[in-house]
Amino acid sequence: MPKLTVGVIAASHKDSDQRLPVHPQHLAVLEAEVRSHLYFEAGYGTAFGATDRHLARQSGGTFTRAEIFSKCDVILLHKPSLPDLTALRERQLLWGSPYFAQVDNALRATVDRRLALITAEPTTHGPRSSSFDSLMGSQLDEMAGYSSVTNALTCIGRTGHWGLPLRAVVIGHEAAGKGALKALRAQGLTDITLVTTCFPATLDEPLDAVRKAQLVVDDNGRLHAVSATHQTELAELLACHDVIVDCLRQDTRAPLTFLTKDQTAMLEPGTLIVDVSRDHGTGFGWARPTTLTHPLYQVTDCVRYYAVKDSPAHLWNSATWLLSTAILPYLGRVIRGEAHWDLGTTPDRAVEVRSGAL
Repeated sequence: MPKLTVGVIAASHKDSDQRLPVHPQHLAVLEAEVRSHLYFEAGYGTAFGATDRHLARQSGGTFTRAEIFSKCDVILLHKPSLPDLTALRERQLLWGSPYFAQVDNALRATVDRRLALITAEPTTHGPRSSSFDSLMGSQLDEMAGYSSVTNALTCIGRTGHWGLPLRAVVIGHEAAGKGALKALRAQGLTDITLVTTCFPATLDEPLDAVRKAQLVVDDNGRLHAVSATHQTELAELLACHDVIVDCLRQDTRAPLTFLTKDQTAMLEPGTLIVDVSRDHGTGFGWARPTTLTHPLYQVTDCVRYYAVKDSPAHLWNSATWLLSTAILPYLGRVIRGEAHWDLGTTPDRAVEVRSGAL
């Protein structure tokens, strides 16, 4: 069976998102046989200081976007949009993260054109636990927490190093919560409270100088933060902080609400809410994603809300490195063709659509 060619696309139709699937500095670690089947869009490495001539020497060559879509068997593009899907040939294979629920008609275009799809992250048409788990593991979730906090503070012109001290509370202690805590500390915040659904003493790492409380739901559905010494209604606890960071992954079928619009009257003027989880209708009554170009939403005259879904794009070079680290081990297997995908669990589980069939 002839080996497949992989076209690696640079340009994304998503505004301000410079993340790419393969970091140019990673090419040196790939086998020459694998590199020879990679074709890069012209200008791919410019932002990384890699010229087309340099990429061409380390790969099968550089071509225009149209030439790559026309010639290559596999199109590797991190965030494809509907125009990208419609540019693909029938039965061509797309490797990326299309997020069907967020791109109008994307799933229909994939089925109609009988495309094959390998996802680099879980899609939203099935539960996370039953779909292919993220190749990036928890690292991109951690980066999402870190970059969301960092960028949100930049948007309001604040840091903990100068100016009035900031008090912060983080809800959730999975990977995103850990990233948020790192960012808050890096920004000089020292007054930090962590609210977690598990018993604080069971946390797997020391959290020096961070107050800890457990999120508890009482029989009437009210939320409380319970520490070793006292219990407080969650809304009251949140009202004591300048920065509120939601990193809790919730069951969208039975979401918890941390604050309602009416309860924002309890918050101090200038309060910043950073919603890393950013699922519609979870955590906050007004919860909705914001964008890279318009990151802040004014909830009230005194409360601002940040919920950028693609916040790691602010650290695009580092995010590209993580994406590339995850993808590189599977390039050779994908290039060898579909017959080899079933030899290992990861590529086979990542194939969410085959010839237009889910």
